[in-house]
Amino acid sequence: MNEQELAGKIVQHLDQGLGHIKQGTLYQLQSARKAALDRYREAPQPVFGLAWAGEIAFRSSHGRYLNSRNLLALGLLLLSLIGVTYWQLVVIQSNDIAEIDASLLTGDLPINAYLDSDFEAWLKRSSQ
Repeated sequence: MNEQELAGKIVQHLDQGLGHIKQGTLYQLQSARKAALDRYREAPQPVFGLAWAGEIAFRSSHGRYLNSRNLLALGLLLLSLIGVTYWQLVVIQSNDIAEIDASLLTGDLPINAYLDSDFEAWLKRSSQ
C-alpha cells in the first residue's frame, strides 16, 4: 500500500464519520479549524525558549541575532576574557616567579622547597 492509497482510505473513513457528527459539534470543529487557519496565516511571532543548535545556526545565519547590541556584548565578553587571561598568565605568574627568584638569590627559601620533587627535576633539566 502506497501513500496515495493510505490517504484515500483515511479520507473515506473520515468522510463516513461525518454523517454521525451532531450539528453543534460540526460547527465547533469548523470554527476551530477556521481559527487555526487564521492564526497560521498571521505573521510568525518570536518565541522565547530553548532552541536546538541547528535552529540557532539557521537563525543566526539569517542575521536575526547579528545586530549591533549583540555584537557589542560579544565583543565586550571576548575582551574581558582576554584581559582576565592576560592578567592570570602574565601579571600573577611573573610576580610569583619574581618572588621565587628573589628567595633563591637571598637564601630565604625554606628547606622544603629543595625537597620538592618538581624542583629536583627542574635542577636536573637545567644542568643538562
